[in-house]
Amino acid sequence: MKNTCEAELADWDKMFAEMKDTLLFQMHRIHTIMFRVANRIMHEESVPAKMEQIPVLLCIYNGDNLSQQKVADIIHRDKSSVQRTVVALEKKGLIKIEQDTKDKRKNILKTTEAGDFIAAQLKNIMRKTENELFDTFQQDDKVTMIESMKEVADKLEHLK
Repeated sequence: MKNTCEAELADWDKMFAEMKDTLLFQMHRIHTIMFRVANRIMHEESVPAKMEQIPVLLCIYNGDNLSQQKVADIIHRDKSSVQRTVVALEKKGLIKIEQDTKDKRKNILKTTEAGDFIAAQLKNIMRKTENELFDTFQQDDKVTMIESMKEVADKLEHLK
């Protein structure tokens, strides 16, 4: 496994030598690794969802009578992206779409019993993923990294 990781890193350095020290590319690397680990754990635990679907599912699970537009606004994704995820989650039986009784133009999203179960399971999977990702860190480094990431995100949040 180590040789594969070293080879991937060498490929990365060769292909993106002039960009490897940028925040954008390093964040992309971290994102890719995190999603790979989380998707593997979700697959191992037979969770019928992908990492990309988690924000939508958890938003619906934690929300109350949310429309697709409201979900898109909360998780900062475009409505068409949320729509694709909603369709996939509905096909898997994790959410249901109901017409709003007050505004017939609006659809309300709710989790099913299976969706509730999976959403609860995802919280545990997210902890497992983070534990696996941080296995290579000292505790102080983990805390420092999370605090730094939150600080960077807070500073950049206002950008459009």
